[in-house]
Amino acid sequence: MIQRLLYRCPLCGAEPWLEGGRCRVCGASVTVGRNRSTVTIAGETDTVAGWYAAVRRQDRLPEEGLTSARVQVSGERREGVRSLGAGLKAVFYGRRPLGGTRLKLLADRLEIEGPGGEPATIGLDRIRAVTIESHTVIVDSRSHGVLFFDFPRGTGKRWEDALDRALRRFYRPRDIEEFCPRLRFVQDRSPVVPGSAGTGRRPLSVPSCRWPSSGFGLETVRALVGFFLQAVLPLGIEGRSHLPPSGPVILAANHSSFLDAILLAALTPRPVAFMTKNSQFAHPALFRILRWAGAFPVRRYTTDATAVRNALRILGRGRVLGLFPEGERCWDERMQPFKRTTVRLMLAAGAPVVPVGISGAYGLMPRWSTRIRRVPVAIRFGAPLRLPVVAPGDQTDGLIETWRLRLQETVAALKRP
Repeated sequence: MIQRLLYRCPLCGAEPWLEGGRCRVCGASVTVGRNRSTVTIAGETDTVAGWYAAVRRQDRLPEEGLTSARVQVSGERREGVRSLGAGLKAVFYGRRPLGGTRLKLLADRLEIEGPGGEPATIGLDRIRAVTIESHTVIVDSRSHGVLFFDFPRGTGKRWEDALDRALRRFYRPRDIEEFCPRLRFVQDRSPVVPGSAGTGRRPLSVPSCRWPSSGFGLETVRALVGFFLQAVLPLGIEGRSHLPPSGPVILAANHSSFLDAILLAALTPRPVAFMTKNSQFAHPALFRILRWAGAFPVRRYTTDATAVRNALRILGRGRVLGLFPEGERCWDERMQPFKRTTVRLMLAAGAPVVPVGISGAYGLMPRWSTRIRRVPVAIRFGAPLRLPVVAPGDQTDGLIETWRLRLQETVAALKRP
């Protein structure tokens, strides 16, 4: 499964390259460390992050463009509004299959092979966001809306990186700082406005709702899962007393494993309602489980106003809201920059933010793997941060950036090995 991330041989640049534990071209032997955070290639050991950086340095867009193998393409389909209980509602979206196609990435456009041989074209200047879920690259454009490209096993990450690189080159000298939920440029930041801290302003709110008691058996299940996790994993937990015993709280944690939400849901003293990507609700059984656990969906590849309203409703009833400010799991154990949209929600909500650092979970189950291994995991809760209360229209880029960096540095310090 490491081929999903290291899609080229870090030594010779071959692609595809890995077969039977060796590079198909240069023959270098490949061994993944027991904790899956290190890889040995031709006798040289480095972290996954180090090898991935070497792969990215080799990844250049050919002059003739980059052409894909056959991929499945789907459009986005609105499936309607569904109740999540407790006054929460969400607009759910699915996929509308459009058939098989091939892609060609050029210096200024992305071409999609058409049924009659005439390609559909998305100019790079029309792309609003790029991200990836598993093997599916998601492109949001002004000309074609949201498109999902399902790539053959192991090549989706290759194409996300290629699109990122092409967009950076296309917009140079402007620097892209975010690709999702919208392309955003460093040069577009506005300066800090003196006196814009906004302390004392009323937090952003939505109409309240009646909130019933926890789902049937939720506390019992949380206790049992927590007991099981502590019995089978070398778990270290610190600072749970920092979580206020009552009232609205935002839990902000780093995200390196699929199991992060399960660990926090089971081991946090209070029930946590997590903002969860929309695709997780697609399966009927998983939909029921997530709704029962208090989770709610977000379309993370675009700005989702419904998810923001649901988050505010949860906080308005004095509950704990769980957020992963990176927006998605990291690929190579390095913490990703926190999303501005998440910080904007925190500034507008007026609730204390408890930072959480999770270390070791990457080796437990990294994004590029489907196996769980028994490795030491440490969870550290930090002291609550009191962000100023600032309405969205009054938030400046400078203020958002200040708190984004402070929160990111705090979580990184808690994540220390």
